[in-house]
Amino acid sequence: MRISLGLVFVFTVMRLQAQQTPQYSLYAWNPYQFNPAYAGTESTLVVTGVYRQQWSGLQGAPVSQYLNAHLPVYAASGGAGVRVSNESAGAHARTHVSLSFNYQLQAGSTGVLSAGTSMGYQQYVLDGARLRAPEGIYTDSDFSHNDALLPLGKQSAATLFADLGVFFRAEKWSAGISFQPALSGAMPSDFGVELLPHGYFHADCRVGITEGVVLVPSILVKSDLVKTQTDISAVINWRESTFAGFSLRGFGNSSKDAFVLLGGLKMNERTTILYAFDVSRSSLGSVSRGSHELLLRYSLNKPVGAGKLPPVIYNPRFF
Repeated sequence: MRISLGLVFVFTVMRLQAQQTPQYSLYAWNPYQFNPAYAGTESTLVVTGVYRQQWSGLQGAPVSQYLNAHLPVYAASGGAGVRVSNESAGAHARTHVSLSFNYQLQAGSTGVLSAGTSMGYQQYVLDGARLRAPEGIYTDSDFSHNDALLPLGKQSAATLFADLGVFFRAEKWSAGISFQPALSGAMPSDFGVELLPHGYFHADCRVGITEGVVLVPSILVKSDLVKTQTDISAVINWRESTFAGFSLRGFGNSSKDAFVLLGGLKMNERTTILYAFDVSRSSLGSVSRGSHELLLRYSLNKPVGAGKLPPVIYNPRFF
């Protein structure tokens, strides 16, 4: 993915292409984050919050906060949700707000097929006071980049966008495809910035090992049509209350990123807490202390609204 941290800025083109999709390691417990078709498929209200500190110890490294909520809407044969996120990386900051809706169909005796869209607003801010240019002058009495392309203060750009997604869930496996954004407006600004489309494919399944122990492998493939990155995870679920596992992100020199250790605990019938620690496999590993991610998930754990509920299908989000 294209990443600009704000640690060293060299502007050689008018178009600014920064990291536009924050990196998250606990994707298997939060598929609604990247697929609007997932909303409401758990037949109850679900609220998920995530905090991530990427490349700890590296000045200007990304810090992300994410919150979403979704629930079924039986009167419309679908689901709805809301997503809010904020990310800062050096001089960059991004805020994202969207609402989503999907339509669901029963597929066979246990399957559910869902197609959905989300529409939202995204704002990008560049803080020129945090930039440093090679020819700039930065003293107590004079602050100048000596570069007409670099702002001295904050500049912002914003646009509307739409995401699309399809999701299918069977009794022991699920899969989905989505695009963020599928459509977006222009982001007029002096420094030039635009939203880039990203495609996602995700899938998981459940494999019984022994009584009370289930192996849950999953995969997430992300692409901006130029570069592609793959996450492969394996989690051991013990009695639907305790779990531990690992994930490998990136294969090959062009996408190699991190090895992830993760674990969590179902604190009560409604609340689950998870933690992931990323060990960098790229050159950033020599200058950072890894990445930390904390996820808190609340599920009302009872039907919401009226109508005939689909069958309960346990999956890695149901700890």
